[in-house]
Amino acid sequence: MEPEDAIEGDEVPDAPPVPPLDPAVIAEAEAAKDEANKNFKSKHFAAAIEGYTRAIEANPNNAVYWSNRAAAHIKLESYGAAVADAEKATEVDPKYIKGYYRRGDAHFALGKYKLALKDLKTAAKVAPRDPDLRRKLADCEKEVKRLRFEEALSVPDAEAVSVLATLDLSIYDNIEESYTGPRMQGSGSEGYTLTLEFVEAMLEEFKQQKPLHKRFAFEIIVQAHTLMRTLPSLVDVPIPDEQHVTVCGDVHGQFYDLLNIWQLNGRPSETNPYLFNGDFVDRGSFSCEVIFALLAFKLLYPDHMHLTRATSLPGSSGAAMPAVVPHFTTFSAVPHPDVKPMAYASSFMGGM
Repeated sequence: MEPEDAIEGDEVPDAPPVPPLDPAVIAEAEAAKDEANKNFKSKHFAAAIEGYTRAIEANPNNAVYWSNRAAAHIKLESYGAAVADAEKATEVDPKYIKGYYRRGDAHFALGKYKLALKDLKTAAKVAPRDPDLRRKLADCEKEVKRLRFEEALSVPDAEAVSVLATLDLSIYDNIEESYTGPRMQGSGSEGYTLTLEFVEAMLEEFKQQKPLHKRFAFEIIVQAHTLMRTLPSLVDVPIPDEQHVTVCGDVHGQFYDLLNIWQLNGRPSETNPYLFNGDFVDRGSFSCEVIFALLAFKLLYPDHMHLTRATSLPGSSGAAMPAVVPHFTTFSAVPHPDVKPMAYASSFMGGM
């Protein structure tokens, strides 16, 4: 572990020379920025991003535009895009301190506390008395200390044993006659097969707030865990020109919002692939239903249902996705109540 004072902020260099611009172009960029600022204050963050983008296209050498767009991305929890924009702000004008602050803020949200601390310390060298900066810096230092403490107490991966490895599924093989929910094809001794009919029936049970039998719930988790461990950390997904992928933001345990997405856009299938960009279960009231629905479709369509780790999952630094290609359809993150994250998925998600 590095010593407590090992993370220091960078020295701030001078800004590179900026080529002169036509006053009309500058005025056009400022008008777009002013419109975006109004949308930002009104909490219309997507519209604000569009305005800042127009300003950047007119004048890409203004660090304020990049930093402001980063702030809007942070509000929409698009932290990877925020890091990219803040990075550009520091390139355009290394002395524009908000660029470091925005990048540190986004890194903090992604759980990259050491990178965040470096950026915030760089900003603090220029604005040591800024109250917001001091508060964020204190929070970040606290998280870095926590990480160091956990690293000191951590068990090496070679010694760690997954809870799933100790699970004896045979104790659940005798399914009660009173259970009227969906059943997988097969048996405990010969193995179970997950089918589309089972998944559809499971979703209907969940809609009526009825539980899935433990034997089938564990079967989904074990099969998904086995599948996930065969995948590389970076999965290349080719998208032919005539096809598309639907990208969904954080679901946060909102099962009925998930069903609404599928009602509007179609269920996952080989012709309707999806990417769910993390934060599946935390904070929501129907986290079990969400994770079992996502894992079931992953098992049905392993090459067309993609699940990424998120900032709230164990040991994760989050996923940065600064740009989306034209073949992707996106859904913003759904609102979620302020409820503590669900811990029951930790053992499975730790294997992703």
